[in-house]
Amino acid sequence: MKYLTSQPEVGKKYRIELNGTEIYDATVIEHEGGCWAKIRVDNVLPGEYAGFYSNGQEFDLKLSRYNLLEFDTQQ
Repeated sequence: MKYLTSQPEVGKKYRIELNGTEIYDATVIEHEGGCWAKIRVDNVLPGEYAGFYSNGQEFDLKLSRYNLLEFDTQQ
């Protein structure tokens, strides 16, 4: 995986990281540019944040607070 360096793409799945900790995989549902994207949590990862999220949950994510990692599609 590598860090996303551009805007996220609608329909694409990313790993979401907060303060150096990977917390869940999510699909971008809506993004019209700017600093917000609507996402759907696809896979909550084990760890300290696991209790805050559930698979299928949808919400707006402020992109500047999180790192998005792209899955390697060449595997």
